Amino acid sequence: MDVQDHKPHQSHGRDDVESTLKTEPIGATALAAGDLCEAFSRTVARWGDAPALRSSDGRTQLSWNAFDARMRAVAGGLAALGVGDKGTVAMLLTNRYEAAVVDMATLHLGAVPLSMYNSSSVGQLAYLLVDSRTDVLVTERALASKAREAIAQLDGTGPRLVVLDGDGEADASSFEELCSLGPALAPAARPALSPDDLITVVYTSGTTGEPKGAELTHYNILEQIRGLHSLGRLPDGGSAVSYLPFAHMGDRLCAYYMPVVTGACITYHPDPRTAADLLPEIQPTLYMAVPRIWQRLQNAALATVAAAGDEEVRLEEAIALGVQLHDDRVAGHDSDPELTKRWEAHDGALSSVRRAIGMDGGELLFTGAAPLPPETLRFFAAIGVDLCECYGQSETAGIVLCNPADRPRPVTNGLPLPGVQAKLADDGELLLRGPMVMAGYRGKPELTKAAFDADGWLLTGDVFQTDEAGYYRIVDRKKEIIVSSTGKNVSPVYVENTLSSSCPLIGSVVCIGDARPYTTALIVLEPEGTAALTGDGDPAANARHPQVIETLTAALRRANDSMNDSERVRRFVIVDRIWLPGGEELTPTMKLKRKPIAAKYAALIEALYGPPSDAVIDVTSAKA
Repeated sequence: MDVQDHKPHQSHGRDDVESTLKTEPIGATALAAGDLCEAFSRTVARWGDAPALRSSDGRTQLSWNAFDARMRAVAGGLAALGVGDKGTVAMLLTNRYEAAVVDMATLHLGAVPLSMYNSSSVGQLAYLLVDSRTDVLVTERALASKAREAIAQLDGTGPRLVVLDGDGEADASSFEELCSLGPALAPAARPALSPDDLITVVYTSGTTGEPKGAELTHYNILEQIRGLHSLGRLPDGGSAVSYLPFAHMGDRLCAYYMPVVTGACITYHPDPRTAADLLPEIQPTLYMAVPRIWQRLQNAALATVAAAGDEEVRLEEAIALGVQLHDDRVAGHDSDPELTKRWEAHDGALSSVRRAIGMDGGELLFTGAAPLPPETLRFFAAIGVDLCECYGQSETAGIVLCNPADRPRPVTNGLPLPGVQAKLADDGELLLRGPMVMAGYRGKPELTKAAFDADGWLLTGDVFQTDEAGYYRIVDRKKEIIVSSTGKNVSPVYVENTLSSSCPLIGSVVCIGDARPYTTALIVLEPEGTAALTGDGDPAANARHPQVIETLTAALRRANDSMNDSERVRRFVIVDRIWLPGGEELTPTMKLKRKPIAAKYAALIEALYGPPSDAVIDVTSAKA
């Protein structure tokens, strides 16, 4: 294995290789490849000994050449286990570099790699193994017991098992054993793939019903990356961080497919809860995060400003100037040259804030999975961090709407990528056709048929609006619009985002009000910020803490001022526990599981509409 000392601030080989993405025609780069294996081959030839994969603890680092050699050894091992053309290899892994090696090796056998959420139950895993037609399941010691239980439910028809870190009782009990099972794939050998061959199957995270496997092709992914390049959004080389689940399309796109095409070094971190702590060390050029993480980084930046001593006043002035420039852009006004000059004069001070949170090197910083609160976007713009607002879903291979680098419109999801056709149905639902749209759901022809209208438009299930320049902005999920008992339509996502951005103590929030006379909310506390306020890490105690209640009540009153009467939250309850990704209330990508939440917290919800009680806080009363 190619293991080297790593200095996180290094350019990862950028200075040693001409920036062909920007200086040569696309045909000279991996962007022109017809499949990901060809793109990988071009990237290996171009970047060679530059770092490709590394672990966040710095113990392991592979160059692109070493990645290629390791991949060919793994391909030989998978072939010896029976993986061949059109076969399937599933992974149940934490974020570790071996996942990229196994994925690329699978593709080089003409087979289909996919990942499963580690939070899946044994029963869910058994379902996915059958539905995906998995031939080999690759896992690790911490998850091996659950994997074996799932395979045992299949009565001898389950896949062969590989455990990467020496657990025994497997067809291969270590990464090294897997590599030694068969002869390595010959150097430079590539399968005969077409752009329409499958690159992966991405399973929906299951907010409703059984997970469905969206079949994505090499063409889907590579056209998306080419589209981002045409919008000026694709960094060359640099660094990325893999911390979201591999089964999440965001991680696959931003921390695997894009780096394979551009030559970015991928750092793997196994614990998403602490991934943000790595950012100051890595200063990624390519990064994707959900809104809650951006809000956490905003709080960290504000703390940096507050601790800046003599620089605090200067930083606050710079942020105020940046806010004014952002507000002018949102309003459609031309930037004031004098105001811009004054703001740019503070860039050195603002750079120190960006460095403190790991965002000073960012070239493509995606925010996705849910709408970003406008105040968070406003803050990052003010400190000089360009968050790329976009839109996509598993069925569109990730990103399908994106703000162009040279003409972004804040608080929108941008324009369709090149080749994408988009339109709004009569009820506002976004309909899509184009090169990023999935081939269909794996083994589910009826569900595939239901996902499209008679003219072949993908039914996204998301409600959008457009502006005079053709930019799209998501409004809500079509099936999640609340209709009050008075007949008023309320967007729960809008209310939830407004509340979330009003107070850093809010971890998750659920808007309630369907068939009810007014709007209420369940609030789950953000554990770190709340503990810092109260000095107590017990969520049940913090849910009753007077200072927490007072802070939240004041924040909700301010938030209500920006909403109309039907949207304003009159009462709320603080949930006395923390919700974790992949648990009963949140998907692994932190989307709300609304139906399970409604069932589990039915008594609390009824209390919100009942007589006064100690648990229910009335936002409209004079006293919190």
